[in-house]
Amino acid sequence: MEREEDIELRSEEVEEILTRPPRWMIRWGSVVVLLLLLLVLVFSYFIKYPDLVSTQIVITTQTPPEKLIARSSGRIEKIFVQNQEVVEPGTPLAVIANTAAYEDVFQLKRCLDTLDADHLNFPYEQFGILSLGPIQEAYTAFELDYVAYDLNRELNPYSIERSAQNKESSQLQERYDLLLEQFELEQEELKIRKAALARDKALFEKGVISLVTWEGKKLEYLQASKNLKNLQTQLSQTRSSINELNSSSSTSRVNETMDDVNRTRNVFRSLAQLKKTIQDWELNYVISASVAGKVSFMKVWVENQTIASGEQVFTVVPSDGLDYIGKVKASGNKAGKIKVGQKVNVRLVNYPAREFGILVGEVRSISLTPDHEGNILIDVSFPNGIQTSYDEKIEFQQEMTGSADIVTEDLRLIERFFHHFSEMFER
Repeated sequence: MEREEDIELRSEEVEEILTRPPRWMIRWGSVVVLLLLLLVLVFSYFIKYPDLVSTQIVITTQTPPEKLIARSSGRIEKIFVQNQEVVEPGTPLAVIANTAAYEDVFQLKRCLDTLDADHLNFPYEQFGILSLGPIQEAYTAFELDYVAYDLNRELNPYSIERSAQNKESSQLQERYDLLLEQFELEQEELKIRKAALARDKALFEKGVISLVTWEGKKLEYLQASKNLKNLQTQLSQTRSSINELNSSSSTSRVNETMDDVNRTRNVFRSLAQLKKTIQDWELNYVISASVAGKVSFMKVWVENQTIASGEQVFTVVPSDGLDYIGKVKASGNKAGKIKVGQKVNVRLVNYPAREFGILVGEVRSISLTPDHEGNILIDVSFPNGIQTSYDEKIEFQQEMTGSADIVTEDLRLIERFFHHFSEMFER
C-alpha cells in the first residue's frame, strides 16, 4: 500500500507542477504581496493606537458634598429637617442635648445678629431669665457692660458737671471784667491824686497849708494806692480761678472721653466674646449646613437617638452650580507624560461601558507637587457634562468611581511602527 502511494506522488503531473510553477503565479504573485503590504500600511494609518495612562477616578462637583460629623457624643434633642429636604447655608439640622436650652440660645443669637454697631441697642429687659448653660458667664459679662454703657449714654453724668462749669466760667469772666474796669478807674484816680499830692507838697513847703492837712492828703493817696493793689490782687486771683476752671473743664472732657471709650470698648469686647462663646457652643452641639443643597440622612436618625463623637450624621449634596469634576491620582513615573488639555476616557463602575458608553473629559489642572504618597493630583473637566459617547444622559451621583484612560499621545499604528524602528536605530 505504501508503495502505491509513493508511486502516485511521483506521477508525471506532480513532477511537472513542482519543476515548472504556473506562469500566472509568477506574474501576479508579487503584485498581490505588494497590494497586501499597501493595504496593511493604509489600515495602519487609519487605525489609532494611542499612548494611555490608566488610573482610577472619582467624579464629584466643583462644590463637593458636605459631610457633617458630630463633634460631641450625646442624645439628639431635636431634628429640624426631613430627609431629602433642600436647605440654605447656615440652616441648623439637629442639636445635641446639653445644659443650654437651644431655643434661648437661638433667640439670643438672632437678637445679637441684628445689633447695629453704630447704634447699639440691646433689649436685655425683654429676655428675662435665660437658660444658656456654658454661655451664661459670657452673657452675664456682656449684660453688665451693656447696662453701664446704656446708663452712661442715657444719663450722661458729665453733662451736669459741664453745665455747672460753663456757668461758673461765665460768672468768673464777668467778675474779672468788672474788676478790670474798676482797676482802670482806680489807676486814673491814683494818677490824679498823685498830681494833687505834688501840689499840696509845694503848698506845704511854702507854708500855705498846715502839716495836718498835708498828712491827710498824703494818707488819702496811700489809701488809693492800697485800693489799687487790692484790685490788682483780686484780678490775679480771678484770673487764677478762671485758669483752674478751664483746666478742670479740660480734665472733665478727657475723663468723659476716656469713660466713653472704656465703656464702649468693654461692651463691644464682651459682645465679641459672647458671640464667640455661642459659636463654640454651636460648633459642639449644633449640626448645621454650610452650603445650599439637599440633606441626606446617613442613618435612620430620630430624636432621642444617641450618637458618638466623630460619627457622620448628615450629608448635604450641593444643588447649585453642578460643575462636574473628576479627581485623579497618577503615580509619579507616569505623570511626566500628562499635560493640560489632554483627552480622558472615563468608564464608570455603575454604568458599564458596553451598555452606556464612556464619558469624555479633558485634563484641566495638574498639581505642582506630589502628595505624601508620591502621586500627582489631577482635575478632569467634562465639557459635555455627564452625557456618554452613546448619547446617554446618566443620573449623577456624588463620588461616582471608575477608571480613567488619559490619552497622552494620540498616535496612529504606522507612527508607532516607525517610532519603534527609530528607537532601534538610535540605540
